[in-house]
Amino acid sequence: MHASLFGFFTNAENAITELINDCLLVAGGFLVGYVLGGVLAWAVGRYIFKQKDTSNFKAIGKPVCGAILAVIVAMIVFTGKGKPIGEGGDGKGSSNNDPNSGKSNPPNPNPDLKTDPKVSPPKVDIKPADVTLRVTVLGGVDVVNERFYLLDDDRTPKTFAELKTAISERRAKEKGKVVVAVLFPTKNALPREHPAVTQVGKWAAEEAGLDVVFPAVK
Repeated sequence: MHASLFGFFTNAENAITELINDCLLVAGGFLVGYVLGGVLAWAVGRYIFKQKDTSNFKAIGKPVCGAILAVIVAMIVFTGKGKPIGEGGDGKGSSNNDPNSGKSNPPNPNPDLKTDPKVSPPKVDIKPADVTLRVTVLGGVDVVNERFYLLDDDRTPKTFAELKTAISERRAKEKGKVVVAVLFPTKNALPREHPAVTQVGKWAAEEAGLDVVFPAVK
């Protein structure tokens, strides 16, 4: 409901702003016509009718020319007349640069046969791991000086930088497929969305190129 009210007031504000701008354009047209009408009336009275006093001509010519030009401007800004063919709208639409736009797809002669999608499935290494590196993520009072991690059976907690170094060294020594398993202790376990957990998975998968597995949620 709040979004609908916000959209209503926004549209109303845009409409009022556009109306004010159009009215200013009409007023400007009248002013320009008023000035030009005075000049034209002076020229007509002086050179065509040979009158020294052209005040009567200007008294008629100024408002008439101003009104005519104001009407012309109003027709353009309020009705759109006088705009080039094809122009219109509020300019908020998106352009279509697709050269094939408007061309219909050829009909399928046999609708019962499904067309295979032209998408190549990603290549995934599905062979089992030869080596699994167990990373236990500590939490709560078990963490001291940002040392969140235990690697395999080593009971010395490591920082994230130390963990990356240790995993890289272990990987360099192994010949088979290496997988990182992220584990959690039974006490003081962190949630999976904790930064100490997500940064391990992100680094291992995107930078180290290792598969990452988590324990099943029971």
